[in-house]
Amino acid sequence: MSVELQVAQAEDTLLEAMVAADVARVAAVTADDVVFTAPGGVTIGKAEDLAAYESGALRITAVTVLHRQVAAHERTGQSKMTAQVSVADGDDEAEVTLEWVRHWELRDDVWLLVAATTSLVRQ
Repeated sequence: MSVELQVAQAEDTLLEAMVAADVARVAAVTADDVVFTAPGGVTIGKAEDLAAYESGALRITAVTVLHRQVAAHERTGQSKMTAQVSVADGDDEAEVTLEWVRHWELRDDVWLLVAATTSLVRQ
């Protein structure tokens, strides 16, 4: 299997876990030293991200991938994706278009997310 396909599969696993709010699966594909950059530039780590899923503060109920590119070489990869995302915060629900750029590393034979930047696509 090509390295690009391996990274794409890791990306798919992450998306499925996010929609299912499966904290264990999100944790399994996320490096302990990951850095997430949210729209607006705020950065958080793995513990904060997982806490948002556990508390229900972050609920992604659907992701429709509009476009995705994957580039990878040996033990590193990058995915860039635009997606229509359904998110909920309490009783508030919204449909937004997001762009994710995610950086992946192969560590101990497992592809792990090591950095991610999310931006809101203005329509």
